[in-house]
Amino acid sequence: MELILSAIAAAGLVGAADQYLCLLLVSIAGKVGWIQLATPMDFLASWWFIAISAVFWLVSLAPAYASLLSPGIMNVINAIQNFLSGFLVPLSSALVALASLGVITSFNPELQQVLESLKIFNPEGNLDANGWAVTGASAMVGLSVTGIKAVLKPVISAATGTTGHLAAPIFVTIENILSIILMVGAYLLTQVEPWLLIVLLAVVLILIVITFIYALTQMFRLKRGIGKVLQYAQTEPKAGLAIVAEFFVWGSGWLAWKGWGRGVLMLLLWVLWVTFFIGMQGLVMAVFAFLPPAIPFISFGAGALMVLLFLSIGLGTSKALMRFVEGQMALPVALKS
Repeated sequence: MELILSAIAAAGLVGAADQYLCLLLVSIAGKVGWIQLATPMDFLASWWFIAISAVFWLVSLAPAYASLLSPGIMNVINAIQNFLSGFLVPLSSALVALASLGVITSFNPELQQVLESLKIFNPEGNLDANGWAVTGASAMVGLSVTGIKAVLKPVISAATGTTGHLAAPIFVTIENILSIILMVGAYLLTQVEPWLLIVLLAVVLILIVITFIYALTQMFRLKRGIGKVLQYAQTEPKAGLAIVAEFFVWGSGWLAWKGWGRGVLMLLLWVLWVTFFIGMQGLVMAVFAFLPPAIPFISFGAGALMVLLFLSIGLGTSKALMRFVEGQMALPVALKS
């Protein structure tokens, strides 16, 4: 049972990441001898399978990043690609589950006898009854996690204001970084205790649910905030413009309302952010000069994180200014009453 649950957990992690990159990582690791695949699954380390996984991975990346250049058609292509890829999640999850059986037993030799007694594969190398049970369960887990992630994406996009052409490349970058982290983490945990893979999957699922709840809450708050800003734009144009300006140029709104201390501090932070953002490309190229193929991905990932930081700070400081403005506008009313 320990072996089966651990394999299913490893497949579930594929659902939380980029399935093609996960398969590619497993294949490359098997090819160079970093992991030992179960004999019937050693085809994963073949050059032809590595090539297919790499092609599928690149094809899945292209529309997302190309949406920066041509948002309209590329967003449609990316949506279609994501929809079609969803049908391959059960297969990729099952493959990783079966591959992880060999990985787990190679690091825990005492489980080798358990693997043989389970009769996952018959003497011809085909799946036996227990093998079909493992693949079916892993496919369901992987598909379920993928479904949760698919629901989570638009909610986060709406909450962070990245529903436009930025959403696709940001999520693709995060998924690929997460794929590497999860697969390396799963690899290391198999050396310690296979049951820890189940714990890792549980932690990932909990984090996904927490992120979903947080994003949903932020989306409703953002909706209310936008409504207030639009109301101020009609009734108190100065307040509305100051709040909008604060979002894009931190400190400018506070200075307009004579909040000199906070205004100057936020403006300095904004200047620092702009300076770092402009110089970031050169910094990434200098640090990762030893790995040129990775520079475009790392550069875009760093840029996406900087944009998310900008949006987060902009929303925070403009929200604080809105509360301050509300207090200032309520003060004369209180004095009159």
